[in-house]
Amino acid sequence: MTHETKTMEVPVAIADRVQALIDGYIAKEKFNAERKEVVNNFLAMDGLSCEMAVYSLPQDELISTLSYVYELSGTNSRFVKNIITQTRDNPKKVLTDSQRSSAKSLLFNLLNDPSVISAMKES
Repeated sequence: MTHETKTMEVPVAIADRVQALIDGYIAKEKFNAERKEVVNNFLAMDGLSCEMAVYSLPQDELISTLSYVYELSGTNSRFVKNIITQTRDNPKKVLTDSQRSSAKSLLFNLLNDPSVISAMKES
């Protein structure tokens, strides 16, 4: 018994769009897996160690972890949205000291939020 595979020609624009969607999905899953590991490591620490680890994060890790935890928490913070949007628009721009301090504080508080902890247990 032989199996014959038939291919269908599709316009290049459609094939490129489908490939872009697949690549985006793969990148999002990889990002989520990496952030999940980081957040699980934070949750495994005691309070002081977790706080010290959060406060020692470089800006890019801080923002990516904050956006992941923010999405998990389901909260609605205009400040977090603004910081995430600002860094997406201009990733090279350094946050001000007050923005960085507030972002670290928000991340630490969200890590201790019951909604984040239960969301991490479910996933």
